[in-house]
Amino acid sequence: MPLLGLLSLIIQIFFAVHAVKTGRDRYWLFIIIFFPGIGSLVYFFAEFLPEMRAGAVFRQAGSTLGKLVDPGRELRQMQEELELNDSVKNRLALAKAYVDAGMFDEAIAMYESCMQGIHTDDPPAMEGLCCAYFFKGDYAGAKEKLLTLREMRGERTGDEFDLLLARTYEYMGETQAALEEYAYLEKVFTGEEARCRYALLLKKEGRNEEARELFEKIIRNVKLSPGFHQKNQKQWVNIAKKEI
Repeated sequence: MPLLGLLSLIIQIFFAVHAVKTGRDRYWLFIIIFFPGIGSLVYFFAEFLPEMRAGAVFRQAGSTLGKLVDPGRELRQMQEELELNDSVKNRLALAKAYVDAGMFDEAIAMYESCMQGIHTDDPPAMEGLCCAYFFKGDYAGAKEKLLTLREMRGERTGDEFDLLLARTYEYMGETQAALEEYAYLEKVFTGEEARCRYALLLKKEGRNEEARELFEKIIRNVKLSPGFHQKNQKQWVNIAKKEI
């Protein structure tokens, strides 16, 4: 493929991904995909440029395009930085990059290497380790690390790691433990994800009326919330509407 054609395809993919991730109307996908070149140009001036001027996309555009052209470049840079400066900070950054790249065994080894000496009970390293085990699909390992993290914290915090534990229980078939975690999170978790996952599990267990009440609550909560929150919770609202 000629270089110009490859560049055009990369730009087309970039804008298509941006349109999906930012919740643009679906007709933009049609314009970008079926009108190569001119479709991307129209999208750039109508949607991308105004947002870029606001600052958020402008700071990330170069990095995102770079990842499309050379997906492993950022990972190699972090590996080189660690060789030059073997610090816990650089190890944590590389471990997260391994998780993002789906290299979970490497991430686990890197996170564990961080937890030495005075950093034995380092919360960021333990949090990363929990995520690496979970996304690897090693739920027994994830459960062990998540419970250790809870002991380190001394209590439930109602955040994404408590949600991760509830999901881990569910995936391991420990339904009662999962329901108890979800029931707690339904009251304290920010956003609708925990409530939606709780409702789905209740429905799976045949507790249809309880599930329906939660699905209706999701729709009602989001409908009365500001626009930005509605956009962020769209995935869970769509599930709730489908399940009712």
